Amino acid sequence: MIGLSRRAPADGGATRHVACDLAEAAATAEALRPLAPDVVLHAQAMADVDQCEVEPDAAWRENVRTLEHLVASLDLERTLLIFISTDQVFDGTKGTAYDETDAPHPLGAYGRAKLAAEQAALRCPRSVVVRTSTLFGEGRMNFCHHIVARVTAGEPVEAFTDQVTSPTYTEDLAEALEELSRTLMTSWDPTRPRLFHITNSGGASRVAFAERVAELVGAPRELIRGIPMAAQQRPAKRPPYSALTSRYLEHTIGRTLRRWDDAVFAYLRHRHWVD
Repeated sequence: MIGLSRRAPADGGATRHVACDLAEAAATAEALRPLAPDVVLHAQAMADVDQCEVEPDAAWRENVRTLEHLVASLDLERTLLIFISTDQVFDGTKGTAYDETDAPHPLGAYGRAKLAAEQAALRCPRSVVVRTSTLFGEGRMNFCHHIVARVTAGEPVEAFTDQVTSPTYTEDLAEALEELSRTLMTSWDPTRPRLFHITNSGGASRVAFAERVAELVGAPRELIRGIPMAAQQRPAKRPPYSALTSRYLEHTIGRTLRRWDDAVFAYLRHRHWVD
């Protein structure tokens, strides 16, 4: 396994690593062509939806151009490309969980860029798109970390009452992606589905997610303050209901992912925030 990012990890990382800015076409080709990868998992993104709304050109460069530069550097007849996308390609008006057959209709610059990148990825002969949602796990700060940090300090947390997503543990997502890539590499069939939703099962409002985390770490539920999205004047409009479900995942890897609240407990226990 080889990691690819703008900068090498400070600790050296557990695997081989190549530093490369995918926004630079020539540098991407120079880095990738000698590697001749069997599988490429493209998870890089400018994912701050508010920043994308304020800087749409940067959002397009980081979310679409990088994918185009990557594709131009691969042997498309040989390499399997797995592109990671988002629930933000939907407008949230369906009122129930979206599956892979639902038509996307993004509300903002981030969703539009990710949808364009999906379409570019699927033009490759050996590629799949994986949409996921509301990630929590090791690495950068996320909503779960924010909740734990504040409630364990006795500080309140504001969380939306009218935004429902599918919280997803990155460890569970990574395991499913490995199983998916092995399955597709073993028996690639271009007539089979090439779009998958991979999330922990079920959906939750932001406030329900926050309340569950607070409950698990033993903090008073009263510290969680539910507010409507309109109460915060943010640049990007968010879909009110973008939970995801899958028609195809179980038939492809033989299982679905555990429920989101079980995954939250597993992650909190992994971090020794609960016993």
